[in-house]
Amino acid sequence: MLLAVGCSPSATSPTPSAASASPTQSAAASASASLPARLQDSSAPLPAAAGAIVLFQLPSETGLHAISFGAEVNGLIKGQAPQTTAGASWSQSPYGPPFLIGTIAYDRDGKELGTIPWSATATKTWSTDGRFLCAAVPASATTGAQIRLEMAFVGQPAKVIASGFTTYVDNATYPVLACDQGADRAIVAVFGQGVSATRLYVIRVSNGALIRSVDYAGVGGWVASSADGSMLAESVPPVAPATNWKTTIRSADTGAQLGSIDDLLVRGFSGDKTLVVGNTPSAAAVVDWKTGRKVWSATGSYGGYLPEPAGPRLAVGIGFVGGSDQRDVYLVGPNGFLTLLPERVRVSLHY
Repeated sequence: MLLAVGCSPSATSPTPSAASASPTQSAAASASASLPARLQDSSAPLPAAAGAIVLFQLPSETGLHAISFGAEVNGLIKGQAPQTTAGASWSQSPYGPPFLIGTIAYDRDGKELGTIPWSATATKTWSTDGRFLCAAVPASATTGAQIRLEMAFVGQPAKVIASGFTTYVDNATYPVLACDQGADRAIVAVFGQGVSATRLYVIRVSNGALIRSVDYAGVGGWVASSADGSMLAESVPPVAPATNWKTTIRSADTGAQLGSIDDLLVRGFSGDKTLVVGNTPSAAAVVDWKTGRKVWSATGSYGGYLPEPAGPRLAVGIGFVGGSDQRDVYLVGPNGFLTLLPERVRVSLHY
């Protein structure tokens, strides 16, 4: 996933309108100064009926462990992944398996399912159901080339969904923030030098029609999309030293304002769209965006997230800086902290 911000045209808020609130001023359960007890990971095989899972790897192993988003069960799967110094070497689908290592997809038994048609370094996004992937790639790696939104099932060639909605610049990135065939929506963002949003495109998956585009040039902010492409979180940076980030939640199709949050740079939504995850300069937090209630927070540098498909739970990383092994991954639910994964764990997180 995945990203950027906005000066999209203002619109009348729907009724009832969501309240604007500061998560730093809301009553909340926040992580204590000392870390809570960590998960005692099981060496038994993961039950087949575990449902959606988070794949993780211990620092001294190439094998893959897994835990359900609600922390009810955990155990080993048969998949393996290379060790790296910069975090997870794989990209998991929303439900866990299949997962990608380079250009090869594997199932939970470690069996090769086939390859994908893009390079290992291309930015790719799993569809919400985990059946295929989407990528926004240039027709050629030259400035001015048309960007194409493509989709591909594992082992099959890429199919062009849309082309020509924007052009390639070599100092920009083009992440696909959402790709949902059921909702018939894809969201493609453009980030200048990968750090601030400049454009965003809402595209119909079935026929490539452009539903809406947003110009973020000069704002220097961030945008995140819900998994189904129906909602955006547009975060605007401080305009003065004494101010903080402000995020507006909008309808992706119309730009209508649905709510707002103060003092939080929003990085993503929970799978059911009830919660957002983001960061302040010194902490990560999960917030109910309709009320401003802070569900959970922990001090440290934000390190990515992974949402439960269609559910309210998330995995949230803390301390992933420069490939450092000093990192923690929390599982968080609608009522707060669920569990803390083992020390120096590797997880495939969205940023």
